[in-house]
Amino acid sequence: MADKDIYTELMGRHAAEAQRLDEQFRLITGYGLEARASKTPVTDGLQSCSALGWILHPSITRRLGNRPSIADFATGTGLCLRLLSDFYPGARLDGYDISPEMFAADEKVNLSVANAKEPLPAELHGVYNVVHIRCLIVGMDPEEWEPVLRNMVQLLKPGGAIQWTEPALSQLRYIRGEPYSRTSTMNELLSMLRGGPLQQRCSHGWSTLPAIMEKCGLEVETDVVSSDRQAEAGRASTENHLKIPLSFLRMMAAKQAPGALSSTQIDEMEAEAIKEVESGSYVRYDLHTAIGFKLE
Repeated sequence: MADKDIYTELMGRHAAEAQRLDEQFRLITGYGLEARASKTPVTDGLQSCSALGWILHPSITRRLGNRPSIADFATGTGLCLRLLSDFYPGARLDGYDISPEMFAADEKVNLSVANAKEPLPAELHGVYNVVHIRCLIVGMDPEEWEPVLRNMVQLLKPGGAIQWTEPALSQLRYIRGEPYSRTSTMNELLSMLRGGPLQQRCSHGWSTLPAIMEKCGLEVETDVVSSDRQAEAGRASTENHLKIPLSFLRMMAAKQAPGALSSTQIDEMEAEAIKEVESGSYVRYDLHTAIGFKLE
């Protein structure tokens, strides 16, 4: 399997993208926001008030002890683990990513370079109660999901769980929230994103993971929620999502890719898209979580 960093090629790894990813995680889970609710007992699933409403699914947290071993793949800055450290003091919290460029140092978590698409060190096999993965869809080819999942299964202790959340990008839509709202520029940006290298990736993962987990011998549960479950987060979520096609277009412009827009054209589209958000339009897509438990 190729070890190239597809995410870097399409989106780039830099401070602005790290900030967008952390904001996206906070908006999806509701944790780490300024208006963060008080800590919830871990037995309640680390619930909050956003799209998912949890960091770890309640079906997992009900089975966890107080000092679990948790691995987070495609960890980015390690935000997920830093937030979990509040709920599980003394837990083993290990974050892995193909690149260290977004790592943010924190004494409560361990961040290391590892490629989920390649066989992982034998010393990590059977170590973790939970392996957490999210939003790899941009960096995954259709044939890569099963090998990556099999790599993750090797890391689990008996009774451990994989939690993998992906957005249904092929079903993503921009919705008019008011009678006079507009979506034409946002939909044009979406078409450019889907019509490029991401086209084949948008329909996989979120739709195929449960069956792959069953094939790997896991006991499977699924959960699906809408990104607009909490309407008050709609504008922030939409603005965050718009940064994806805009970053992609700017990356293509910097590479002088065939047919790439100029920086001026991209800036003009961004300004129009922001006006459409201000008119009341918002993004909507489903978040699919597949949870696979390794048999005791």
